[in-house]
Amino acid sequence: MIEHFKPAGHKAQELSEIVMPKEVFKPIQRVIDTTLEDKDKTIGYLYHDVEYEPGVIGSIVLSRGLLRSAEGEIKKDINGWQEYERDNTANPLKWFTPSAPVVLELCYRAQHDDTAISREVARLWHETLKPKTRWTSTSTILGYNEGRANVYHNWTIDTGITPVPEGIFFDLSEDNTPMINTFLRAILGQRYPTAKETLSKYGTPVRVLMSEKRVTGARVLVLGVSGSGKLFIDADGGVIGGINPNRGVSLLENFSSPRYKVRND
Repeated sequence: MIEHFKPAGHKAQELSEIVMPKEVFKPIQRVIDTTLEDKDKTIGYLYHDVEYEPGVIGSIVLSRGLLRSAEGEIKKDINGWQEYERDNTANPLKWFTPSAPVVLELCYRAQHDDTAISREVARLWHETLKPKTRWTSTSTILGYNEGRANVYHNWTIDTGITPVPEGIFFDLSEDNTPMINTFLRAILGQRYPTAKETLSKYGTPVRVLMSEKRVTGARVLVLGVSGSGKLFIDADGGVIGGINPNRGVSLLENFSSPRYKVRND
């Protein structure tokens, strides 16, 4: 029989002072392409032990810049990104668009490490999410159907159905309703309680944009900062008509060629 911990005799204030074990992450490392002629040969940043698909953990490399096709262009829509991910000629390193939970995790870890590389990565996230840039796509899709949404990560991985909160937007706060927290967990994953603290480093307040209550159809989740400095988690982005770039991730195993090196500086 499972015994549940019941802290009898403890007041809420006392419980809030209990120190939880501090998370310890392996340091973020630099991945370089030795064939580049630039002085800075960085091609990406290596994170260890990341859940890059639901239930799948591994070492992944975050691209230094925005993903571009072999012709140097930024893809114009979500279908274009999916085609790019499957194109071994245009995309030999197998970059793919991270889901919203992965983006949140990578931002969180860059802020909770204290090395020259992690600070460099944190600055790059600032550049990615700064105002007056195109908002960043994720591979999280919401299939709306009159007050409910089927959530897919990595474009097609079905993670279940969640009720959709009322209204067309809400700000993240410490007292969000249970329905809002359920929705946030569905779209942002287990790290969702840190979303306000993590994303407010790039813009504040942190606001979630929703679809109309009775809307049906699919939407892609995108992130961006408005000209007034608000950070938006836009759960009403267009799937076909969007023009959003993104930073990609790839598995470490795709950098096994001798031309790629992992460094700590």
